[in-house]
Amino acid sequence: MQQSFRHLQAAFGNFFAKRTKCPSFKRKHGKQSAEYTSSAFKWDGKSLKLAKMEDPLNIRWSRILPRAVKLTTETASKDSAGRYHVSMLCDDSVVLKPKVSAKVGIDLGLTHFAILSTGEK
Repeated sequence: MQQSFRHLQAAFGNFFAKRTKCPSFKRKHGKQSAEYTSSAFKWDGKSLKLAKMEDPLNIRWSRILPRAVKLTTETASKDSAGRYHVSMLCDDSVVLKPKVSAKVGIDLGLTHFAILSTGEK
């Protein structure tokens, strides 16, 4: 509920600042979605429970999430065919690659697809 109020506040703020049109109500038919922040869902690595639910959702995962990842936002959406989809936004630490002193230039040509500055074609 609080996330809905945040979205509504942002929508009216943009409207009164003349950046967009007046906010409209959500429609009953067609695509629907609900966004949950980290305080409104629980994820234990295998199952997902949304706010005010006792049992976890029956989910078919499309990919495995790493263990070190921290989920920040979850969006549950229903398309016009009646299927539900869940997308998760997460914070993950990125390890920087070591710096390399060597540099290679690439030239895209007509006779060869790519010619490197080392002469390799």
